[in-house]
Amino acid sequence: MGLMLDLRQIVFVLSDALDLVGVDDVAHGKRVAYMAHRIGTSAGLGPHELDDGIHAGLFHDCGVSSTREHRDLTAGLDWGGEEAHCIRGETLVSSFAPLARLAPVIRWHHTHASTLSRLDAPAPLLRLANLIYLADRVDALVAAAPEPDPLLAAARIRTLIAENRGTRFMPDLVDAFQDESSREAFWLTLEPRALGPWLGSLLRNRPLHPMSPADLKSLASVLATIVDAKSPFTAEHSHRVSAVARHLALELGMDPVRVALIEVAALLHDLGKLRVPDAILDKPAPLAVAERIRITRHAFDTWRILSRIQGFDEVAGWAAHHHEWVSGGGYPFGLSGDALGPEARLIAVADVFQALRQDRPYRHPMDPAQSMFHVDRMVAQGHLDGDIAGLLHRNLPDYAAAADGA
Repeated sequence: MGLMLDLRQIVFVLSDALDLVGVDDVAHGKRVAYMAHRIGTSAGLGPHELDDGIHAGLFHDCGVSSTREHRDLTAGLDWGGEEAHCIRGETLVSSFAPLARLAPVIRWHHTHASTLSRLDAPAPLLRLANLIYLADRVDALVAAAPEPDPLLAAARIRTLIAENRGTRFMPDLVDAFQDESSREAFWLTLEPRALGPWLGSLLRNRPLHPMSPADLKSLASVLATIVDAKSPFTAEHSHRVSAVARHLALELGMDPVRVALIEVAALLHDLGKLRVPDAILDKPAPLAVAERIRITRHAFDTWRILSRIQGFDEVAGWAAHHHEWVSGGGYPFGLSGDALGPEARLIAVADVFQALRQDRPYRHPMDPAQSMFHVDRMVAQGHLDGDIAGLLHRNLPDYAAAADGA
């Protein structure tokens, strides 16, 4: 299996997913990537280093799933709890081979320059980590400023960064920042209407290259880990749905390529839940109408993100259609019948069965028989595919074990 995909586009998608964590503060990673590129250019970084700066800027916060942690990270220069998400991010990036070399950058992107100088690590990576730290803190200061226009906050931010020259930030990077930020365009490009075209220019006319099955699955696993870490009640949910879906696909006799892509789609099916506030996912009581609507939109957000990847349309649909009903009436597109292929129907069954086997804030996990009672009821209501659900009955202990992570 080899899909023709663009690595930078893939990283942009990861950045889109991470943007959802802030709920209201979107495009943080993209702004950091933009500023890192501008400052890095002024500091004399070469083309490959600038590329690494863009990639590191886009996914530097991949260790953040919680909206609470995101709010803490965008308040001031430091808050004392930064290291945890840096360590998580390092682990995640290390597992994605095409960008694993940037793991140290993610690990140290909140570390002061005075500390970096004592670390036993390649100097270019430490410099890149400090560049991301500088750009990240500038964006946090812009977000925290009382003025809506970044130009109004520019002088104060420039002064604050200068005061940390040689302590938090490397002197040459501060000098490059002062040079770039002296121009109004540096600040005005942070606004969405200007940032979008700049980002688009980075993707234009880039060659596609095949991704191996291992790389594609490792990327999906990184995203699934970020999603599943958002709430203690969804720990390993995406990975276990993928395991159940794999078993179902094999029993249906699907070819290895399709089975692998179904695994990837199942890993990514809840990507849009990163936009749901933690308090809703963890609420130990029935949801209010507005709260339920916030959760309902997650399937559309999954589709919106994944469908942006050129050549990934079919897999994006399988992932996003897991709440559609075979008889119609599901969400977000109201599909039914032949419009729902076997892949999406299969992931829907795997998602329901696994969720019933997990603890939730409003109920305890169900045993296999109870879980199948509810699955069968949803089949009778026209929600789930009866033929696919019937496979669970044939090998219930094995499917229960897969749903439990065994």
